[in-house]
Amino acid sequence: MFDYIFGLPMHALVVHAVVVLVPLSVLTAMAYAVRPAWRRLLRWPTAAGAVISGISAFVAAESGEALRRRVLAARAATTDAQLLGQHVEWGDRAKVACAVFMVVALLAVWFARPPEEEAPRGHTSDVVASTAVVVAALASLVTVVLAGHAGSAVVWHGLA
Repeated sequence: MFDYIFGLPMHALVVHAVVVLVPLSVLTAMAYAVRPAWRRLLRWPTAAGAVISGISAFVAAESGEALRRRVLAARAATTDAQLLGQHVEWGDRAKVACAVFMVVALLAVWFARPPEEEAPRGHTSDVVASTAVVVAALASLVTVVLAGHAGSAVVWHGLA
C-alpha cells in the first residue's frame, strides 16, 4: 500500500512533505502556544499543520519500510546496513514524535484559547497546554531533522 505512487517510490515523495511541512507546523504551533494574541489567527493553521505533520510522518515511515525491503532485496551488497538501520530508527522515532505533536497541538487548540475566548478553565491549563506544545513540537522537529540526515547519509554514502 505504501510502496509506489505514479511509478516512483512513495517514500522519496513523502519525505519532502515531512521535511518542509513539519518545521512549518512546528513554527505555527509554537507561535500559537507562546503568543496568545495570535491564537485566533493561528487556530486553524495550527490544527491543520499538526494533522498533516502526523499523517505525513506516518506515511513516510511506512513507505520507508516498503522501500527498505526493496533496497535490501535488490542492493544489499551495496547498501550500508548500519546507516540504513540508523535511518529506520530515527524514522520510527519521528513517526511517534509527530503523532504525539499532532495530539498535543490539537489539545492545545482546544484548551489554550485566544484571550477573548478564555473559559473558566483558568491560566494553569493554558500554561500546561502551551508548554506541552513547545516540547512536542521541538521533539518532532529534532527527530525529523535527525531522520532526514540519517536518510541522506544512506543515499549519499560512498558518492562523495
